[in-house]
Amino acid sequence: MTCGEEGKPPTMLDTTRLQAAKSTSHPGIFAGTCLLALVLLVSAYSNSFHNAFHFDDNHVIETNLYIRSLTNTRVFFTDAQTFSSLPANAVYRPLVTASLALDYWLGGGLVPWQFHVSQFVMLLLLSVMLFFFFLRIVDIAEAHWWNRYVALLSTLWFAVHTVNTETVNYISARSELLSALGVVGAFLLYLYLPRARQRYLYMLPMLVGALAKSPSVMFAPLCLVYVLLFEKHLSLPDLVSSHSWRPVCAAIWVSLPMWVVGGAMFVFVEAMQAQGANYGGGGRWYYLLTQSYVWLHYLRLFFVPLGLTADTDLRVFSHWYDTRVAAGLLCLTLLLGVLWGSSRTRRTRPIAFGIAWFGIALVPASSIFPLAEVANEHRVFSPYIGLALAVVWWLALHVHTWCETWPQRRPMIVSIACAVTLLVLGGHAIGTYQRNKVWRSEETLWRDVVQKSPTNGRALMNYGLTQMSQGKYAEAKRLFEQARLYTPHYATLETNLGIVNDRLGQRVVAEQHFQRALLLEPNFVGGHYFYARWLVDQGRAREAIAHLRRAIALSPGFPFARTLLMHLYFAQEAQADLTALIRGTLVLAPADPIALAYAKGEIALAVQTPSAQAYYNQGLVLTNEGRHLDAALAYRRALKFDPTSAEATNNLGWSLAKLGLYQEAIPAFEQALRLHPEFTLARNNLAWVQTQLVPSK
Repeated sequence: MTCGEEGKPPTMLDTTRLQAAKSTSHPGIFAGTCLLALVLLVSAYSNSFHNAFHFDDNHVIETNLYIRSLTNTRVFFTDAQTFSSLPANAVYRPLVTASLALDYWLGGGLVPWQFHVSQFVMLLLLSVMLFFFFLRIVDIAEAHWWNRYVALLSTLWFAVHTVNTETVNYISARSELLSALGVVGAFLLYLYLPRARQRYLYMLPMLVGALAKSPSVMFAPLCLVYVLLFEKHLSLPDLVSSHSWRPVCAAIWVSLPMWVVGGAMFVFVEAMQAQGANYGGGGRWYYLLTQSYVWLHYLRLFFVPLGLTADTDLRVFSHWYDTRVAAGLLCLTLLLGVLWGSSRTRRTRPIAFGIAWFGIALVPASSIFPLAEVANEHRVFSPYIGLALAVVWWLALHVHTWCETWPQRRPMIVSIACAVTLLVLGGHAIGTYQRNKVWRSEETLWRDVVQKSPTNGRALMNYGLTQMSQGKYAEAKRLFEQARLYTPHYATLETNLGIVNDRLGQRVVAEQHFQRALLLEPNFVGGHYFYARWLVDQGRAREAIAHLRRAIALSPGFPFARTLLMHLYFAQEAQADLTALIRGTLVLAPADPIALAYAKGEIALAVQTPSAQAYYNQGLVLTNEGRHLDAALAYRRALKFDPTSAEATNNLGWSLAKLGLYQEAIPAFEQALRLHPEFTLARNNLAWVQTQLVPSK
């Protein structure tokens, strides 16, 4: 018995028929349509290029010293720590880090515009690739002159889909873009270059994509589905038939190299993860139950993209009998039924392939592999490629059938189809434009998340941070306390509670929060840094130095800890420690302005006309403001110009003493007295500092 559709023998793409079909199309009209599609896509994202960095962008981009120099490119591929300044998030995605470093170089710093332009260029490139990919799939199924319009419509719907703004606006989610480029690129080589099959060159894009995100290796099962449906002409019912084992085995044999290479690449990427990196998930069983509903959620968003949130408050279901689980399972059953039916005939197999793509691409994030967040809208970026193809081809077939059934109504049917198409695409473009506004700033984004995910503790905290940055400390504290109801053991939240309580003058409470943060998470880099910064302000700089050293040991690429420690070393005149820290910083970021300044014996504090008097005057202003560390730096710099200034030497000693560096202050006061023996203020200051060194009884 021959396996195939409805008893027909397997057939390859009918090239003659395809060429005849395409000859009836109008290249000029199609070129104009492509231009309009480009205009729509650019218009939809035209207001996104100046949006801020968000969420994981903080530790992947803003506080990641490694991306500030292209000389670190080789290290990106050997050390996963370079991906993030947070050790727990240091996953192996070297291609992402390299692209971010390139953007940093092209933009001349942390310029969001450059990063967003690159993000959009990647979307454009993916769109062009998708067009040719979709076109080949539908041409194999059934040759029509309008196939190129179907391919263009599928591509444009995907590109302007409102849900995909969650990926395009979120710079750290560039991994999704690069991974998708790898999968689609592998398919293009496989479909269009037969020689690439013989030499297995089609697997190269998959391997490159896996260096951005490991799910790129899902090309192997996706290609197996393609071979089964379009090369072996097998339907889903055929796969469970005892008569089809030979073509099934042949399809598996064809895809075997992809599985072997893809599996090896996956193992390699996982082995390269940084020590301590984790995905933060919980139990597999309840995560799997929850994902049945999450699949339904993602399907709903494809057709009705309302209620998008950058950080959901959905949690893992605690019972298998949750009604949402039942709804999700019913949805999956219906999806499987459509896949089963559409795989039976060649002309409907693009529908089956698209649905299979959706499911397979979702498996890494929405199955038995638990992640910290139960759902994330940017995870559907690659899965929606399949849905776009399936839905548009299904609609195209129905429109074609209606036109053949009622030829006299063909103009009306075509007009309605065009109107609906414009309505859907225009609606998504408007939705994308509006959603870009939500991603404009941290405040607009997290306000939106709090409204849509009101029980999300992290969202409440992040929105509180936007209020704290505006000096609204009472409101920030209220939001932090509300967040604590939902995330009572969150080290980052405890640190922020420490900061805001300090701003409100509650220093004892502040320290309790700082210490609890480190008790909850001893290796929390931000906890060590912000506690150290607070300790400096409290005149306990010596304690702060230990925390800063710990922060750098945990995260060498965290720039703020390095900067503060350089300031403290310079203030102390700890030259050996300062030199070592400068050298290490310049290895990671050769253009770091603060390290370069200290390497030249200068400081980062600028005055209009550098001189001893100018720096001394600046020091006085800083002393009066209570900024004793900055004041000490200014006095040190003043003494570089005039080492005979007793006033600057005395004030340096005072600043060091106010930082709690009493031992370092004594030589400064003694030097002031040597320069000016009758300097009563210096003598009194020296006597006071010496009393501070006497242990209390």
